[in-house]
Amino acid sequence: MYLYRIMRISYVKQFSIIIFVFTFFRCSEINYEVEETKKFSAKDPFQKTIVPSQTFNINPSKENVLEGTNGTILIIPKECILDAQGAIYTKNVQVELAEALSLEQMLLSNLTTTSNGKLLETGGMIYLDFKANGEKLSIDKSKPIYIEIPTKKRKSGMMAYKGVRDEMGNMNWIEPKPLEQFLVPVDLKLLDFLPSGFEAEVNASMLYRNYKVATKELVDSLYYSLSVLNPFSLIEPVEINYDNIREYGIYAKYQDSDYQDDVEEVDSTKIDCGIDPAIIKTIKSEKFQNTLISTKEFENRLQTIFKTCRNDIIEIYIQNLDKNLWELDSMAASALIENDLYDASIEQELYDDFIMYYKQGLTNVKDFELYANLLKTHYEKRLSQVRAELENKKAIAMEALQAENEKTQKIIEDYQKLLQKREKYRMEAYGFTWNETGWINVDKGIEPKDWDYQKLEIIVENGKKYERIHTYVVFTSIKSLYKLNTFDSELFFVGNGQQDKIPMTKDVSAIAISIAYQGEVPFFALQEFMPGKEESLNLSLKESSNTEIKSIIKQYDNYATENRIENELAYMKFFADERKRQEKIQAEKEFMKRLYFKAYPCCEYRVEVFY
Repeated sequence: MYLYRIMRISYVKQFSIIIFVFTFFRCSEINYEVEETKKFSAKDPFQKTIVPSQTFNINPSKENVLEGTNGTILIIPKECILDAQGAIYTKNVQVELAEALSLEQMLLSNLTTTSNGKLLETGGMIYLDFKANGEKLSIDKSKPIYIEIPTKKRKSGMMAYKGVRDEMGNMNWIEPKPLEQFLVPVDLKLLDFLPSGFEAEVNASMLYRNYKVATKELVDSLYYSLSVLNPFSLIEPVEINYDNIREYGIYAKYQDSDYQDDVEEVDSTKIDCGIDPAIIKTIKSEKFQNTLISTKEFENRLQTIFKTCRNDIIEIYIQNLDKNLWELDSMAASALIENDLYDASIEQELYDDFIMYYKQGLTNVKDFELYANLLKTHYEKRLSQVRAELENKKAIAMEALQAENEKTQKIIEDYQKLLQKREKYRMEAYGFTWNETGWINVDKGIEPKDWDYQKLEIIVENGKKYERIHTYVVFTSIKSLYKLNTFDSELFFVGNGQQDKIPMTKDVSAIAISIAYQGEVPFFALQEFMPGKEESLNLSLKESSNTEIKSIIKQYDNYATENRIENELAYMKFFADERKRQEKIQAEKEFMKRLYFKAYPCCEYRVEVFY
């Protein structure tokens, strides 16, 4: 069928009237003599104010779709133009179109709406002619041209009239023909099959992966994914309690990878939450091109169908493609009142909408009943395939997240072991073996000791302004590294917040180091001090470089693995990157929740009660 090629059929217009237009041109049954057509005569007193014509040049050997200035659409099949002998005309043709759609245009053109003296109600008027170097042309009766005239409201009982204009500009409209109610398919790519507000929500809060712009493909993909993806029951990333990654026996806490929010799971397949996006993905495919699904009329109805939140309503239209659209509208209205919805007032409103559609009396795409049964079988098979494909994509995504969780959990555990080794090393250096967590008494009785429990606080100026900051003490005498703890990124302290002292050497200097980052730019401070004699230090960070910092800490490369600053900073870098990754995942999750409520509008009120 040639109609599928129409691309821009009144996409912004509310409704349209479609007319067969072979009545403007008639092929004589004898020698194909073509009737002369004129817009006006030389004596016409309205020739200066008559609505102006627009001219289009076309190749009649190809299909052509033309749009007038005021929205009139001409669908011209290929090889439908005939010459005076009735042969197909193949050379270039000039199309003349004049549109009189407003009252002012009609008055200035003297297009009175009377037929043999009787008043007519008009839905718009056009003048149409074909020319080719002065040669008279006609239209093949077996390939009529389709016309679509825009109107704000479709009215039943409208007819198409042929206009006869005399030399004085008087009009008489004759030979009325009923308008055929066939639906005109539109390229499915031009139709909006998304729930109201879904695309706007994507554009308003574009927070998905590495996308900077919400492409049409991305918007569709996000919508379709919600057929199987429930943002209220996603696998959570490993939760790292950064404040509790501490020295001195308190380690990271993390949650199991199968953790779920304390919100009741919402399963859209079990309750009337909304139309399954897998259904939309299935019907917005090439197989449904040239069916009633690929029409502006169905696009209008789909927004009402979305509001019903019922898959059985959209199935009425999909499973009965051989029926007239008005029949399906009636079936939808009846099905709507058979079961109670969540709100009786909304039910009545939607019922009224379907009754309004029913009264339009629209039929179907021409000759489509020949293919309806075959397409019904295809739909059921393809819907299962689509759901399987979406489930597979979800499984791949969940596996990737699980792999990241396992990686993070392994690194957390490795870091815990490193902290234990570091503490064990330091304790052994003070003269005893230690392999237990919790409170430990380190003592040699009455013998003199070269260490003691001591306090230490380090204040880092403006520490809060950095994205991350770490402060350490290097006990050079025993080649030991200790990470100070903090609650505010400015005051750093030894101990665990309950015990504010740790064993430190006496009368032997140590090194205080603070390293901070703003983006990828490092800041550094270093100060030598005497533990026991200096319990409070102030450090001022200065901008540095990774090369400079690496050069400074190189002197500690001969320390044991657990006491090397380089290894410590690598762990801190991983935890910082992991924090950003998790923040992004949480932002995406909230983003998907908002999209979920657009896709399943009837779920929102159910979920609210669970918070």
